[in-house]
Amino acid sequence: MKVTDAFEGNFIDSLALTDGKVTLTIRSYAKPGEVKAKDKRPIDKPILYFQKTDKGLILNKTNATAIGLVLGNEMDNWEGHKVTLFRDQCEAFGVKNTPCVRVRVERGAQ
Repeated sequence: MKVTDAFEGNFIDSLALTDGKVTLTIRSYAKPGEVKAKDKRPIDKPILYFQKTDKGLILNKTNATAIGLVLGNEMDNWEGHKVTLFRDQCEAFGVKNTPCVRVRVERGAQ
């Protein structure tokens, strides 16, 4: 069994980025509360979905802001744009050097 299958297998996390980074094209997004976790609780953050994969990325404020600074504040306008997801270390839940996913958007990337 893969670790990624044991937990939230429908979402992209740092372990899912086996090559360290991947560039994907945004297909759509789900608003906070529209999607439920495996334990049936609603996920209180937006989720980005991409072409060529069923896995979504649960957006935290840092990643949403990084995308918004380049593609604009309106998430409805993000469809069709490319973003690069990469592994990084960050502070999360009070723990330093936690593996995380970060997003990079190139200006004009579409």
